[in-house]
Amino acid sequence: MGSSYQFAIDITHLTGGKLAVELSPPQMEQDEIVYHIPKIVPGTYEIYDFGRFVSDFHATDDQGKEMTVDHPDVNSWKISNSRHLAHIHYLVENSWHSKAGAPLVFEPAGTNLEEGKNVVLNNHGFFGFFDGMKRVTYQLSITRPADFYGSTSLTGMQTKGQTDTYTIADYMKLVDAPIMYCKPDTSIIRIGDAQVLVSSYSPNHMINASFIAGTISQVLEAQKEYLGGKLPIEKYAFIFYFNDQPTLTGNNGALEHNLSSFYVLPEIKGEYLKQTLRDVVAHEFFHIVTPLSIHSEEIADFDFMHPKMSEHLWLYEGMTEYSAGLVQIKYGLIDLPTYVGMLHDKIINASHFNDTMSFTEMSRHVVEKRYHEQYNNVYQKGALIGMCLDIKLRKLSDGRYGIQELLQDLSKSYGREKAFKDDELFDEIVRLTYPEIGEFFRHYVMDGDPLPFKELLGYAGIDYSARQMTKGITLGAFELGYDTLTRHFFISGTSHLDKFGKAMSYRKGDQILKFNGADLNLQNAQEVITQFIVSAKVGDELKVDILRPGRRGKMKSKQLHAKLIEVESEETNVLEAEADDLMSPGQKRFRKAWINQ
Repeated sequence: MGSSYQFAIDITHLTGGKLAVELSPPQMEQDEIVYHIPKIVPGTYEIYDFGRFVSDFHATDDQGKEMTVDHPDVNSWKISNSRHLAHIHYLVENSWHSKAGAPLVFEPAGTNLEEGKNVVLNNHGFFGFFDGMKRVTYQLSITRPADFYGSTSLTGMQTKGQTDTYTIADYMKLVDAPIMYCKPDTSIIRIGDAQVLVSSYSPNHMINASFIAGTISQVLEAQKEYLGGKLPIEKYAFIFYFNDQPTLTGNNGALEHNLSSFYVLPEIKGEYLKQTLRDVVAHEFFHIVTPLSIHSEEIADFDFMHPKMSEHLWLYEGMTEYSAGLVQIKYGLIDLPTYVGMLHDKIINASHFNDTMSFTEMSRHVVEKRYHEQYNNVYQKGALIGMCLDIKLRKLSDGRYGIQELLQDLSKSYGREKAFKDDELFDEIVRLTYPEIGEFFRHYVMDGDPLPFKELLGYAGIDYSARQMTKGITLGAFELGYDTLTRHFFISGTSHLDKFGKAMSYRKGDQILKFNGADLNLQNAQEVITQFIVSAKVGDELKVDILRPGRRGKMKSKQLHAKLIEVESEETNVLEAEADDLMSPGQKRFRKAWINQ
């Protein structure tokens, strides 16, 4: 025994599909100690109880004798006479294919064990800590297949034979650095002085690291310029797992870390994923600012067992999501109509959440059921709060100062090693900017007042209408979903069908096979539907081939068809960018200062 945790795992051998974890613990000074596997981890806002994936937990003393172990709760093991503790052994089931039940773990935060194919080590799922000993050094030894490579942001690895050994300063840094082992498919990008690793696992080789690197490199270069020409990191890792089967949760996405991000996405041809890759990478990479350079004490010293949440999700996720879009329009990676469409989608999506709820209140209590159901609004209204704050700052500064400059100033005020106090952040931002920003925070972040889209977007020549009557051709105003099991789009809702939708006789649950003669799938849906809409005219016939559930649950094929008609409908939350010749000189200057258009 020594002064560090010494963990060892062998990913070449699984026991009944489970991974054996061996621990030689640090020297103990107390007579009783509790070992923990996290209840919740940074970047997630749900209690996952990772201890429920642990079984066959044993502790032995320095004479090799079995020690008394109590299991007071699902994530904790209490060991008596711990001064003599010499060894701990337990098995871990992977969360991606677990039968442990709810809550299902969002895959980018989970663990995967596919012997001989792929192993995902989100380290909080395998390795724990003792009470009061999170700041102790960790040594992690991993025995791997000879042809496997471990992709991670961790540095200083030593390799002997088929064993990789990592030395990590403390538990926070261990949890902050996922590792994916598989046959190597990697690419390196140099962004300024930073080395960026891209690692990909695509079981059917439909997408590779070189393609991803080429797709995202422009975004990363733009982000470097956005952050003042230099990145606050030396090394970063993008780790991608492309799934050829539906995930257990039915979701795809990513989880950010300070120096890496881990992605679980559907395995489809890369050309169909290009913009998705740019959008999600832009978001996750911007977390090097929040929370790496700007974070509260709750994040700096995260409590894995009894978490106290920060009230500033509007900053960590909302501002990050807004910046991910802003950097693309500002540096010419997307055009104005695309950007306005992105803002419009967020306004529409935000309307499905509680628009009167205090964002700080929701953030502080986000793990509670009432508030957790509102969490995804951080990517919608949270981003719109960022947009409105940006425009407000630009207006007050005559275009010279926005969130781009604010984030740089906050990074200087705080930084990687200095956290802010949760209840002092708003005051610090007001100190750096204007008194009016204090009122902005009070109304729109703390009190939950509706955001003033019409006023603020109007400064940039973008007109906002809460409601507007329109006439035109529609597809029927159904709600559309995607079934990851059947891999078909389906009608998920019919409560707002218009006259044409009723003529088509759509029903909730209809699975769409063909759209006007063309097979409809995840890869071609946008192209097929867009082409139809662009060329369609009144009197043309739309044919949709479906599978419909019968009375006994058996699916029956059917073709729905009707002739297109002009439908009058009410459109909500309409955004329209004025053309150059219709804008005032002030609006032109403001749009240029805001989004460089």
